[in-house]
Amino acid sequence: MKHLFIINPCAGKFDRSHELRQRIEALMHSRNLEWEILVTQHPGHGTEHVRRQAARGKPLRIYACGGDGTLNECAAGAAGFANAALTHYPTGSGNDFIRMFGPDAAAFQNLPALLEGPQAPVDLIDCNGHIALNICSVGFDARIGLGMADFKRLPLVGGSLAYQLSAVRTIIQGIHRPYRVEIDGQELPERNFTLLCVCNGRYYGGGFNPSHQAMPDDGVLEFIVIRAVSRLTVAALIGTYGRGGAPDMPDKAIVRRGRSIKITCVKEEIVNLDGERLDAAELSICLSAKKIDFFFPEGTHWDPARRGTSGEKI
Repeated sequence: MKHLFIINPCAGKFDRSHELRQRIEALMHSRNLEWEILVTQHPGHGTEHVRRQAARGKPLRIYACGGDGTLNECAAGAAGFANAALTHYPTGSGNDFIRMFGPDAAAFQNLPALLEGPQAPVDLIDCNGHIALNICSVGFDARIGLGMADFKRLPLVGGSLAYQLSAVRTIIQGIHRPYRVEIDGQELPERNFTLLCVCNGRYYGGGFNPSHQAMPDDGVLEFIVIRAVSRLTVAALIGTYGRGGAPDMPDKAIVRRGRSIKITCVKEEIVNLDGERLDAAELSICLSAKKIDFFFPEGTHWDPARRGTSGEKI
């Protein structure tokens, strides 16, 4: 088995690639294992290299050393390859996908535990042919999420604060847009919406938790659709939405579980795919036919009921 470490030098507030390389080399030199380190040089570099390595057909374990964007790149490269498995060694500012592991998320910083951890298959989101592991959103929230980068560069501004600052700016620019929305073949009667979120995971935006029920291995996605709201109500709505309160707002939110959603926009909109940007006017978002194995430290799990148990051993 080969162990492939993909390091994003741009993850977080500063370049940690030298530190990570030293840590990985010290661990791997002490073990009789095949391994490789790649420090990415441009967007998509991780996807390209992971896909080439996975296509060789030999057992491969991939360690996404960065933030959620790095994890997304690696997932896109490994998707559909039964010989490849993926994990996250978090060095980004959000690291939202592994927040599902609760207090055990800190264990992902333990490289020896990752090397020997169990694995289990997880679902993927397909958005116009692009892969997302965690979250896909469009509308007000996507504009906020992708605008976070402007604020993360500021001193002492972390993920949650950057999200809030970006939200204030987006509120000023406009709340809702006209969309035609169809969930599993059923068209919604409304024509104006604030945001639409497709959840395979449960956290994004630096720790916002819109879904308490989404499980990345249950074969369905959770759709959260927020109807058009005013500037006066949106601030309170964001707080409730971010705490998973959408099911308690039937007058403002539609929450459904299913396999596909189609969104037609008047013009191109910004789409958030695990923190990566896509621009499109026609969106077809569904449960991907591809899956990926995800490995994690022994005794941890994304399902709280299964913590202390394990997945398939390597």
